[in-house]
Amino acid sequence: MKNKYVTLAAAAGLCLAPFQLRAEEINVSPDKNASMKVSIYNQNLALVKDTRQIELKNGTWSVAFEGVAQQMQPETALLQGDGVKVLEQNYEYDLLTPGNIIEESIGQKVKAVRVNPSNGDLIMEQAEIVNNNYGKPLLKMKYGVVDDFPGWVAFDNLPANLRLKPTLVVKLENSQELTKDLTLNYLTGGLNWSANYVAELGKDDTLDLQGWVTLNNQSGADYKNAEVQLVAGNVQSGTAVTPMPVMPRANLMMAKGMAAETAMDSVSLPAQNLADYYLYTLPETTDIMDKQSKQISLMNKPGVKFTRLYRLQSPLSLYWGNNDGEFERARPSLIYKLTNNAESNLGEPLPAGTMRFYEKDSSGNLQFTGASEMGQLAKGETAELAVGEAFDLYAKGKVVNMQKLSDKMVESEVEVTFHNAKNTEQTIEFEQSFPGSAEVVSESLQSTKNKARSLKWEVSVPADSDSVLNFKVRVVRL
Repeated sequence: MKNKYVTLAAAAGLCLAPFQLRAEEINVSPDKNASMKVSIYNQNLALVKDTRQIELKNGTWSVAFEGVAQQMQPETALLQGDGVKVLEQNYEYDLLTPGNIIEESIGQKVKAVRVNPSNGDLIMEQAEIVNNNYGKPLLKMKYGVVDDFPGWVAFDNLPANLRLKPTLVVKLENSQELTKDLTLNYLTGGLNWSANYVAELGKDDTLDLQGWVTLNNQSGADYKNAEVQLVAGNVQSGTAVTPMPVMPRANLMMAKGMAAETAMDSVSLPAQNLADYYLYTLPETTDIMDKQSKQISLMNKPGVKFTRLYRLQSPLSLYWGNNDGEFERARPSLIYKLTNNAESNLGEPLPAGTMRFYEKDSSGNLQFTGASEMGQLAKGETAELAVGEAFDLYAKGKVVNMQKLSDKMVESEVEVTFHNAKNTEQTIEFEQSFPGSAEVVSESLQSTKNKARSLKWEVSVPADSDSVLNFKVRVVRL
């Protein structure tokens, strides 16, 4: 049986007209929008510049900006307009819902409406709401208190503190009597953008790189015909999180992942400096609707040079008393190395994002081969993107001998065998870390210092064959 109290919203709708425009306020609805500018950051943050036209006489007025973001940070709000002085502002986000109407109307007189089963006429009786009762109100009627009234409730008036949409009410003093633009600037959560990259690997150590930007709007407001700019970089907002207003159940379902998706035409967005960040400007205005994601082309770079390398971090811990003196079938990581410069056919700042790699099989079908998270990549910087483990390459190793030379000094002799099942020669970077400063006593291949307390060897392994690395080191524990 359909819940009879669902009709509360419809009954409330009969009284919405006098509620929308309060006598003491000038309502500035979103349809009076003159321009909309939105700057979106990576940190679930946006700067909204909402300009609306209003006819304003001299004097002190309360102006209600209806339809601002549900996740607006009211302490950041700044209203600008010629001849206007702001005296006070209030962010009102307690929204009109059936549950809220009942809660705010406790102790108030309402009409209890039911259908006469004999003729279908409506029977109306006066009642008083005693308690919300989880959306099924207790009604005090002339014959007693009813907890399961077989009908619905109609309201003569709506609670004054409930709004149809989140609203910023600004009390201001106006000194110029004319039609003017008022611009409301504020920060809001719920707007975010992220970069995603698609890399198609070629046969000649090049790849075709496409970058896409995804905009996601969960802020609780629509931004129509907006000029949109994207800010790349980590910006510290210095603002607290604003409580989320109550959303209807349908909106909650959308917020959990049922967002609509739209895609824009493929364009390339040039980057410009903004302090220590980069700014991307969409070439055309666009609508960013609430509970919507939108894809925009960021870049398209064919023939980008890259390096494919294999790296194995040694599982051995070379200190006295260690029980992990041997390992079997350790597989190196597959890493794609990109240098962001003109020589590699890049040379422009790349926002942080996920890069997904694809490669064609022998039949020419594109196959997904792995993904990696890439941080902000400035011009001249190199990214190493690990996408998985090699299938045909593996190694086994052991500590052949270990001697304790003093309380802090240990000498270890290590042997590592690398196997290559591919039909071409491969090079594997083998990295060994140490629990202190290390001195090489002997080695079968020349090592390089990789970083503090770590050495690296580049081991060439012939096709379908093995190569062996031997080294002896003295380690002084710090």
